[in-house]
Amino acid sequence: MEGTAERSQGEHRGAGARVDLKAVVATAYTTLTANAARIDELNVYPVPDGDTGTNMLLTLRSVLESVSQSPDLSGEVAAKAVSRAALMGARGNSGVILSQILRGACDVLGKASSCDARTIAAALSGAKERAYAAVGEPVEGTMLSVIKDAAELARLSVERGENDPVEVLRVAAREAHASVKRTPELLRVLKEAGVVDAGGMGVAVILDGLLAALSGEEPAPVGLGEEPEGGGERLRETVAHSAEETWGYCTEFIVDGFSGDEGEFGKSIHEMGESVLVISDRDIVKVHLHTQDPGSALTYAGGFGRLSGVKVDDMEAQTRARVEEPAAPSRPAVRLGVVAASRGEGNRKLFESAGALVIEGGQGANPSTEDFVRAVESLGAPAVVLLPNNKNVVPTARSVGELVEAEVYVVPTKSIAGGLAVLVGYDAEEEPEDVVEEMCEIEEALHYAEVTRAVRDAWVEGREVREGEYIGLLDGKLRAVEKSVREAALSLAGGIAGESADFVTLLRGKDLGEAEAEEIARYIRGLDDDLVVEVRDGGQPLYPLQMVAE
Repeated sequence: MEGTAERSQGEHRGAGARVDLKAVVATAYTTLTANAARIDELNVYPVPDGDTGTNMLLTLRSVLESVSQSPDLSGEVAAKAVSRAALMGARGNSGVILSQILRGACDVLGKASSCDARTIAAALSGAKERAYAAVGEPVEGTMLSVIKDAAELARLSVERGENDPVEVLRVAAREAHASVKRTPELLRVLKEAGVVDAGGMGVAVILDGLLAALSGEEPAPVGLGEEPEGGGERLRETVAHSAEETWGYCTEFIVDGFSGDEGEFGKSIHEMGESVLVISDRDIVKVHLHTQDPGSALTYAGGFGRLSGVKVDDMEAQTRARVEEPAAPSRPAVRLGVVAASRGEGNRKLFESAGALVIEGGQGANPSTEDFVRAVESLGAPAVVLLPNNKNVVPTARSVGELVEAEVYVVPTKSIAGGLAVLVGYDAEEEPEDVVEEMCEIEEALHYAEVTRAVRDAWVEGREVREGEYIGLLDGKLRAVEKSVREAALSLAGGIAGESADFVTLLRGKDLGEAEAEEIARYIRGLDDDLVVEVRDGGQPLYPLQMVAE
């Protein structure tokens, strides 16, 4: 009788009643939230897009935000909204593949008149088809295998006569977990590390959330497995092995308003690197690839539309850091903590040496509110100052205070160099309000100069800028358009040195040589004998040179 009653409830929720899209997505999101950190720990490859649980969570959060804004959406309109939100919010390889799993399922659900057992099975099959189609060279033992196995069992369940959608989804979720356990047998590197596939576990957890939403049950606790004997050393050996295999820069971007031959575009992008994903949705195309030359990929893609969401990370540098550097010691409790958004290994070390906790992000890869929230909570300090280090990140930083228990202060730094400059006023044990006031006073007196490279032709403040030329900005205003970093920097030198400055810091990016940076520094020193000029090796991408005058 108990089984019959449970089945009747499932039939009512799945087939006879209108599914509450927002509630379903919210339950899946909550279930993944509870497991995201542990899924992250399963990652074998220490690469920038390796936080699988976090990337999948952020992708799903984008969907939740979309359906929350329009809770009355239904049918094909709702399906299209979910698909687009997932693609736009997708982060990393796992996030992009998840977006295609959701899109494939939505293609079926959007056209269905009811959410019956056959529809559930068809939606899972659609999810599998879309996911495999998105990957040029599918690898088994990954999240692809898990969604494939779950879809196959759902299909067999219906063919054997199961007509309860909840039971079909239950079969799929159970098979997903079984498939996750089999991933080490399909992918050697997982077996060497003694872990299961992180993306596959993410898929299984999301199916648990969907099952909970349709059945009204609490999602079952997820067992992610215990570390095998000697697991820490085995994982370190695997990471070292991965360091030899890791290749190039993890590059992500969106082409908005895409115009051109989609087939030609996809073929060219595939020729530029590895781990390539090119996903289109009407007028937008999302790209993920690992390449030795991200600039060429961005320049090429810029000819097809407007680029947004650009993210470029050096996988080899991060891999070496994970292999060579010991784990960071636990942080002592302080009265006032500081969190800085930054990019570049040199900058990370500079911030950390001054006592800051660094989150990865900046120009082209803005950190999320959740990134800041996690960092603030990890510090455990009663008060925390945030250094956004980019004008586009300031609004995100200002939204953090209402989400955490700590008192949050934002010093609106506009560049990484500016963030390093204001740290002169930081004291972890002084009265927080006094420290923040001093840091804000330093920031208000700063003058910023930056050199970056144009990725397309444009008119900026009445001046023509050609693709590939170097742009010099002084306090956010265009001051130079030159053929080289050196020429742009020298054009800015007079402005940065002439602002009643006593001290100028040059922050060298990864695309500027040490000798060239020193030459620029000597030129600035020659403008004023009393001026102190210092060069620091930051390693930030996109901006070969940042300067700040105090």
